[in-house]
Amino acid sequence: MNLATMMACATCRIALTEHNSGDTIVYRHPVSDDGHEVVPVNAGLIKGVFNSCHTCTDAPPMWNYHTGHIEILSLSSGIAADYSDQWHVCLRCAQLIEADDSDALTARCAGLMRWHPDSDEYTILRTLQRGIVLSREGRTLLTTTNWPPARISADMMPKIRDRFSGLLRGPANLPAAINDRDQRQNLARQLDLIPMYWINQEFTNLVNTVSADRPPAWVTDEIAPSTSGLLAWPQPVGQTGQLAAVSWTPEGNGWQVIGYHSIGSGMDEDLMPTLRHEIGWLAPIHAEHVTRGTGLDGSHPLGPLITTWLLINQQMAEAVPAKLSKGIVKAYQRSQRPTPEVKIVQIRTRSSTSLTQCTEPTRPRARAKPDHRFWVSGHPRQQAYGPGRSLRREIEIQPFLKGDEHLPIRLSTTVRVLGSRSATDGKLGTD
Repeated sequence: MNLATMMACATCRIALTEHNSGDTIVYRHPVSDDGHEVVPVNAGLIKGVFNSCHTCTDAPPMWNYHTGHIEILSLSSGIAADYSDQWHVCLRCAQLIEADDSDALTARCAGLMRWHPDSDEYTILRTLQRGIVLSREGRTLLTTTNWPPARISADMMPKIRDRFSGLLRGPANLPAAINDRDQRQNLARQLDLIPMYWINQEFTNLVNTVSADRPPAWVTDEIAPSTSGLLAWPQPVGQTGQLAAVSWTPEGNGWQVIGYHSIGSGMDEDLMPTLRHEIGWLAPIHAEHVTRGTGLDGSHPLGPLITTWLLINQQMAEAVPAKLSKGIVKAYQRSQRPTPEVKIVQIRTRSSTSLTQCTEPTRPRARAKPDHRFWVSGHPRQQAYGPGRSLRREIEIQPFLKGDEHLPIRLSTTVRVLGSRSATDGKLGTD
């Protein structure tokens, strides 16, 4: 499930709030009715979408506050104004709301609007924001804001993992798909123990180059580097350029897989400690139960993860332990936790023999040698076994990159239909 899709009104180009009405999702204009019908569309299809804090309009929103129904009645005119019960709020305004300081919130927001404390606008704003502070019922992390990404390094992995585990254990809500309290606690416990993988820049460049064109691969235990894990790239990957990290943990007949984008900047420096303490570095943007045997190609939101797994499984990469700082090691010792395991995954160094083979002329061959690397699609193969290798059994060959490492990679324009693998014929179905 995509957790990062923002919806906006096609008429006014304002980001909309999402409301659940039974099993139906209803989109509404923020703050109050905008005087025209909502025309919800994917915000990515519109230029110049207005997506700012509903209280100050000065910064991108971080939290969605849920409040009771707010109605303000004008005693002079007798007219009542209805307001929303969903409020997208920036981190600075959220600090004032959490401190129950509605007066400071109003002073900040009215100051930005240059409204005098004696004005009618100031009075209405103060009443409205007092209602927000007093009637708030909880807040949910917004995952639709596209923050500038953080650059992740190997030594950051333990604290990145621990901050997200803390968010899972905390009182703040997450998107509904991953907000079940028992599941959150279970995921946090698993994340505490999982191995972590950091993909170096050279390997990340390779993943970005070949992932979009990769044919379907079946997600199995054989290609996963471990039963569970947290994997991060130094910079976002994928077709949307948002995927910074992915976690996978066992769940039923497959895995719970969560993709994250990273939050690097985009706010005042004095707010960064609060950001790292309350949220950390990662915000979930994709959550999915991946059943064993599911076919995923490079265009899938989790495509870069599967591509990374395949290249590791193809032994194109090697994993070396990351050297963690003394501060991190001592912090874990003080809390009586085992030192975290972080592995740096990098492209395997080519041997001098292979380099010689690439540069020296070879004798003519019956079949022309490719002048490029390319993906070979997954396919079944009859494997010989038994006495005198006289018996045959069918095995599945996963997609792999073919060709010498020094050759360029050829991309194709093949269109593939995805589904899950049939248990009887080993082919992709159309579920």
